[in-house]
Amino acid sequence: MNNHTTSIPRTTSPIDWDYTCPNCQRGCNIAMAYEINIVDETDAELVCPWCRHTAIYVLPEIDDIERPPAIVDHTIVTDDQGLTTAWLYFEGGAWLQYRRAPDEWVYEELFTADGEEVASFTTEFERDDCETPRTYLHREMDRYEAYTVGGLTIQRPHIADLLNMINS
Repeated sequence: MNNHTTSIPRTTSPIDWDYTCPNCQRGCNIAMAYEINIVDETDAELVCPWCRHTAIYVLPEIDDIERPPAIVDHTIVTDDQGLTTAWLYFEGGAWLQYRRAPDEWVYEELFTADGEEVASFTTEFERDDCETPRTYLHREMDRYEAYTVGGLTIQRPHIADLLNMINS
């Protein structure tokens, strides 16, 4: 069991909706959902924290979803050597970058608003499996939009820790 918690400030009020997953029949509070994608004014897709099944949930009020700090911008640059770096900037000034290095690895690196590097690791276990920094950036942007605070803490804890550090 993961007891890691974070104190990322709430962007909205707490969620107190009950949910029963149609796949595993386990109940939970919707605030425990890993991801919540808003479909329209009344429906959302959410990922069950127990079985990871995606299901449609009818929302009482969509303003009550607890989200991590927003992505405010992104940039992709290729240098003189043909190496690409893709940056993703968060509310509060921290950033995530995907950088192709001369050794052909793509590194995921996290920085505070002051430019201090707090994490750096390869995106894959095998160098030949590395995709382009642009691909990693767009994949992260697509999934980040759906994260709840709890989901980010569980699925991308290094990003949640960085955002917690700059917002505390």
